Amino acid sequence: GGPPAGALDEEQFVSAYCDLLEASLRSRNAHADSTTAAGNASAALNNAGISREAFELTRQWYDQDVNRWKTFMDRVTAELERREMKPPPRP
Repeated sequence: GGPPAGALDEEQFVSAYCDLLEASLRSRNAHADSTTAAGNASAALNNAGISREAFELTRQWYDQDVNRWKTFMDRVTAELERREMKPPPRP
């Protein structure tokens, strides 16, 4: 089935996910503490007009399906390259 009610569409989610990666990279590079880093992440979502709840709901939905997540990560990687950012190292 499709994503749950209230979930972001893929375009929004890819964009928001990249925004969060950018925010976390900036926080890391600035050696921000976790409170500041969380604030930067919230600001990134706010700037995109996305609620934390909608983001988490969407993330959980993608997370439930390995192929769905993989396809999504391919799009994230492409978007990061377009933004001329290095994708984060895999955990």
